[in-house]
Formats: sequence, structure tokens, C-alpha cells
Amino acid sequence: AIGKYKLAVVTQVGLIAALFRATDALVTLRAPLVWPLFFFLSLRSRIFSPLPASRPNRSAQNGNATPVETKRPSWTPPGIAFPIIWLSISVLRATSSLLVWRACGRVLFTPPLLFLILHLCIGDAWNCITNIERRLGTSAVGVLYVLASVIAAVAAYRRATPLAGALLAPSAVWLTIASVLTWTIWNINEPRQPLLPRKGDGKGAPLRLPLSNIFEK
Repeated sequence: AIGKYKLAVVTQVGLIAALFRATDALVTLRAPLVWPLFFFLSLRSRIFSPLPASRPNRSAQNGNATPVETKRPSWTPPGIAFPIIWLSISVLRATSSLLVWRACGRVLFTPPLLFLILHLCIGDAWNCITNIERRLGTSAVGVLYVLASVIAAVAAYRRATPLAGALLAPSAVWLTIASVLTWTIWNINEPRQPLLPRKGDGKGAPLRLPLSNIFEK
């Protein structure tokens, strides 16, 4: 199962990187198009993933990010806060990416931007683990990879231009909080689920063709 997640991330990063490379080869993207591109990727990068990675179905979960039967700590932010936080982070990602694009010669296929893409793809794999497969233990482990990847992206953005790093930094702050929340949820829901996925547990999501879920919510 772990190999499936690795394959999904590598495939997704490869597809988006190839798209960036092809775009750079064909045309220099105009600045007004760069911000919407990264805003879209921040919200919908999962369409390039071979794993289902939809957001939580809040209407079926009383507005919460986790199923009703899952215990949550008392300090969990209210359900309405999550879409507001992620929308704000998406704005900051797009703005900081525009600054990096300008600082890196107005090309998309450049290491700092690819670090962000890697972060988004790891996040999509984590969404599958958390929201589709509902593996609380593996989600707790996976969120550490999400956090590490955003810290790497912030560092890469800061090297490209300090302002971009500062704008992306709130993502790392929020994911630090999300990491503590994810581990707490795993800890208080007994019996605790295993930290690594187990074959035959009936939770595994099948791989599918990227872009086949383009209309997925």
C-alpha cells in the first residue's frame, strides 16, 4: 500500500512537471495567467492524481472535516473554519508562486515551483488516506510528510525571493497545527488504528487514470 502512495505522488509530480516543461517550450506564460494557474493547482491539483483525493463530505459529516463517529479534541477548529483557511492559503500560494516565477526567469519548470508541486501531490495522497480510505494511523504518519514538504517549499521560495517565502510560511504554520490535530485524533480514537496500512483491511482505494476525476468535488 505504501508503494501505491509513492507511485501516485511520482506520477502526479511527473505529469505536472511535464506540463510545465511543455508550456515553457511553447510560450512564455503571461503574468496574469500565472496567478490563476497556481490558485487552480492549489485547489485542484488532485485531478492529476491517480488516487481519488476528494475533500471531506462536510454535508454528510455535520459540517465537520472528520466523520461524525470520529472523536475530535475540544480545541478542533469549527468546520466552517477549514474552507476559509484553505482558501486563504491558496491565495497566498498563488501570490508567492507568481513572485517566484518572476524571480526565476519567468519559467514554470524551476526547482522552487516544483517543490510546491511536490508538496501539493503529497497532500493529495494524504487526502486519499484521510478522507477516502479513512486510515487514522497512516494519516498521522502521512501528515508529517505533508508538513516536511511544505517546509521544503517555503525554504525554496525564500531562496528565490524572501517575500515569497514569507507569504508561503503561513501554510507551514497551519500544517503544524493540522499535524498536532491529526495525531491527537488518532490517539483518542481507540482502539488505535495501525500507523502503517495493512493489506486486506478493505480500505484501500484503487488507482485510476489521472484527469478521469476532473469533475470530482
